[in-house]
Amino acid sequence: MKKILIIDDDTSLCYGMKRVLSGRYSVSTAFSSEEAFEYLNTESCSLILLDYRLGSENGLEVLEKIKELSRAVPVVMLTAFGTSDTVLDSFKLGAADFLVKPVDYEELTDCIEKYARPDKVSCGEDALAVEETEERDSAFVGSSRKIRDVFKLIATVANSNTPVFITGESGTGKELIAGLVHERSHRRDKPFVVINCAAIPRELLESELFGYVKGAFTGAHQDRTGKFEAAHTGTLFLDEIGELPVELQSKMLRVLQNGTIEKLGSNKPVHVDVRIVSATNRNIAELIAAGEFRSDLFYRLNVVDIKLPPLRERTDDIPQLAAFFTAKYAREAEKSICCIDREVVDIFRAYPWPGNIREMQNVIKKAVILSSSNRITESDIQLSGPETEKPESRFSAVSEYFFTKFTSDTLNSSVEELEKILIERSLLKNSNHLTHTAEELGITRVTLNAKMKKYGISI
Repeated sequence: MKKILIIDDDTSLCYGMKRVLSGRYSVSTAFSSEEAFEYLNTESCSLILLDYRLGSENGLEVLEKIKELSRAVPVVMLTAFGTSDTVLDSFKLGAADFLVKPVDYEELTDCIEKYARPDKVSCGEDALAVEETEERDSAFVGSSRKIRDVFKLIATVANSNTPVFITGESGTGKELIAGLVHERSHRRDKPFVVINCAAIPRELLESELFGYVKGAFTGAHQDRTGKFEAAHTGTLFLDEIGELPVELQSKMLRVLQNGTIEKLGSNKPVHVDVRIVSATNRNIAELIAAGEFRSDLFYRLNVVDIKLPPLRERTDDIPQLAAFFTAKYAREAEKSICCIDREVVDIFRAYPWPGNIREMQNVIKKAVILSSSNRITESDIQLSGPETEKPESRFSAVSEYFFTKFTSDTLNSSVEELEKILIERSLLKNSNHLTHTAEELGITRVTLNAKMKKYGISI
C-alpha cells in the first residue's frame, strides 16, 4: 500500500484528507516541518503533500530541505494561491505537481496514482521495475553471453602489464571497459589518463602525448608534462588510436619498446612506467593495408584484443540497461520514476541502435525529462528513422509474408523457415561457435547439430 505523508498546519484539512484517502492508502500527517522531518528520519513514504504556506514557515524552504534529505520522494504542493511565481518556484525546487485548494478528491487521487512511487512489485507484468542504483558512472551494465565473455577476459588480463586493444563501434563503451581494466589491476590507485587521438589537432598531439620543454617552440614559456608522464605508474588510455598520425606512430613504437619518451625540444630520455590500453572504432586491417597504420605498432598494441559487440547484438541486455539509465537520470533529475512500460522495452529491442549505448543513454535521459508521471511510456520516447515502427506493425508484416509464401501447411512451413533463419543468424553472430550459438538459441548442441543437418546448414 502506498504511504502518503500530508504536511499542513490546517489540522481539519489534514484529518479530512486522511479520512477520504485512508481506505486506499496508508496516510500520515505532520502539522509542522519539525514533525515532518522526525517522520522522514525514521519512515519512508511514496509521496508527500506539502502546504505552500505552512504557518509561519515557507513551504518552499521545507520542500528544499525534503529534497536534500530524500530526493527520490515526489512532493506535490498544496496552496490556495496558484500564481505563476509559486508554481514556477515549486517546480524549480523539484516539486512533482501543484494542486490548488480546495482540492477535488478525484484530482487528488489521480495525482497520487500518477506520481507516488509504488512498491517494487506493483509495476505489474506490463512494466519493467526500475530499482534505485548507486551513483556510479563507471558501471558497465550487461549479463549477456558476449558481455560475460568480455568480463572474463578483463578478469584474466587486468592484473598484468599487457597492452590491451579494444575494438567496437562508436558508443559501445570502450572507455568504460578501459576503466574496468585499470580498476581491476594492481595500478588501480595510480593515475588513469585518457587522451582522444581524434579530438586533438595533429600539430598539437605530439606535445599532448610527450610534453615539451621551455623554448621548444614559439609560445613554450615553461615545461609541460605530457600524457605519458602524467600516467606514470598507472594506465594510459589511447582512444581512437586509428587516428594517430603516421609520423607519430614510430615515436609511439619507440616508447613501447624502450619505456622512455623524449619531450619536444629535448634529447634527454625520460623513463615512464605505463600500461597502455588503446581503442578504435575503425578497421585497423584496412588502415594497415592503406599504409595509414604501422603493422609493427599494431602488433605491439594488440597483445590482448577485446571486441565489444554493438547493442543490436546484445538485445538481452536492453531491459537491464534501460532500467539502469532510467534510475541514473531520474536520480539526477530528482524524479521518482520507478517503471518502464513493456511496450517501451519492445520498441527498444526492435530498434537497431546505430549509436549503441551512447544513443540509448541520450534517449532515456530525454524520456526522463519529458515524463510527467512515475513511469516511462511510449509517448516519452523519441527515436528517429523507420526502425521506430511499432512492433505490432512489424509482426503484421511478417505474418502476411508467411501467409503469402506458404498457401498450404502454413504453420509448419513458416516455423521451419524461421528456425533456419534464426540458426543462420545466430551462427553468424557467434562466429560459427556452436556452443555459444546453442546457448543463445536455448537449445542443446545435439539439437543444434540435428537442425543444421535438417536444413542443410554447413559451417
